[in-house]
Amino acid sequence: MWLTRARHERARRRYARHPFPEPTLERLLATPWPDTSARWDEVDWLAIDLETTGLDPKTGYIISFGWVAVDQGRIRLDTARHLLIDSRNLVGDSATIHHIRDADRSEGVDLPAALRMLARALTERIAVMHHAPLDVGFLRAAYREQFGMDWFQPTADTLTLEKKRLFQRDQNLPRNVLRLNSCRERYGLPDTKAHNALEDALACGELFMAWARHYGGDGPRVKNCLSRV
Repeated sequence: MWLTRARHERARRRYARHPFPEPTLERLLATPWPDTSARWDEVDWLAIDLETTGLDPKTGYIISFGWVAVDQGRIRLDTARHLLIDSRNLVGDSATIHHIRDADRSEGVDLPAALRMLARALTERIAVMHHAPLDVGFLRAAYREQFGMDWFQPTADTLTLEKKRLFQRDQNLPRNVLRLNSCRERYGLPDTKAHNALEDALACGELFMAWARHYGGDGPRVKNCLSRV
């Protein structure tokens, strides 16, 4: 966590010298993070999911965002957002996975606007993702390309949290056992439609809450939820 804070501080100082600062991004970088020694349901979180055209930020790009706040241990549906990204980059064969066509994105928002909205929603919250390294990689690439900003935010990864829990019981995990719906099933949560950014963000938020409530005692502290990404 100290390394993430150091990187975040370096990113804040670097962005302070940006010739065209964005107030929303400045506010995100300047706002202190929630107390990591607090109980998980005493702070606010933002469950985030992206749909992309591939798995590598160097060759793929973001085509949709979804997020929803989990504040004080409750999902706030009034904060749910689903954004399609209007871009000249073509979706190509990835449409067979996420079912987003190029025509669907014609009324979307541009990538810089979406990144500003995400920064606004994330301010004073901690990110929650499922398989965080993938989405974080795309976010870092996007913020760097669009704003010259390093993106370092504390993040809880429900895949990593569930993997740690299962490894305490079984060292040989079956294939696909860490997929989002497989994780949800173990907590009695219903299957969700995969590959829609908002639905996956909601599913991730619900999984995070279920994991935390099965943690034992009065629940995990924030620092027990965070992953290195």
